[in-house]
Amino acid sequence: MAFGRGERPTMWRAFLRSLALELDGQAGVERAAAVLRGTGQQMSRLLGLPAVDSLEALEQEMNAVLDELGWGSVRLGVSEADRCLLLTHLDLPPIGSAGSPPGTWLAPVLEGLYEGWMGQQPGADASFQARVRQYERGSIVLRYGR
Repeated sequence: MAFGRGERPTMWRAFLRSLALELDGQAGVERAAAVLRGTGQQMSRLLGLPAVDSLEALEQEMNAVLDELGWGSVRLGVSEADRCLLLTHLDLPPIGSAGSPPGTWLAPVLEGLYEGWMGQQPGADASFQARVRQYERGSIVLRYGR
């Protein structure tokens, strides 16, 4: 879904909006989220990242791919208290008002994408998951850990 800067991918937005409505209607929100998470996992395999040795380098690699997709950006941080990695995703393209809260329908795709990318890194723990922790104005915070 790579589009040039400033382009309005109206045909893809119409398709994705229709897909969102149909998938949620046919499968239900929870099953649709599972499908979207799996889609994110597939994307992580197709858009694999190189092994890196720091969070800063990982953030740069993730942002390079997200920029190509036109899917915003991410900031990585460690929560010592929660013993996890926090991923703050900015500017996820909305699919109309789909999702809860409105405009966040693609959030489960991010869960699968980030979980897959993190799992590709050396020493990754297969039991760790990426899940949305909270929605903040203009951003989605995901928790990666147990």
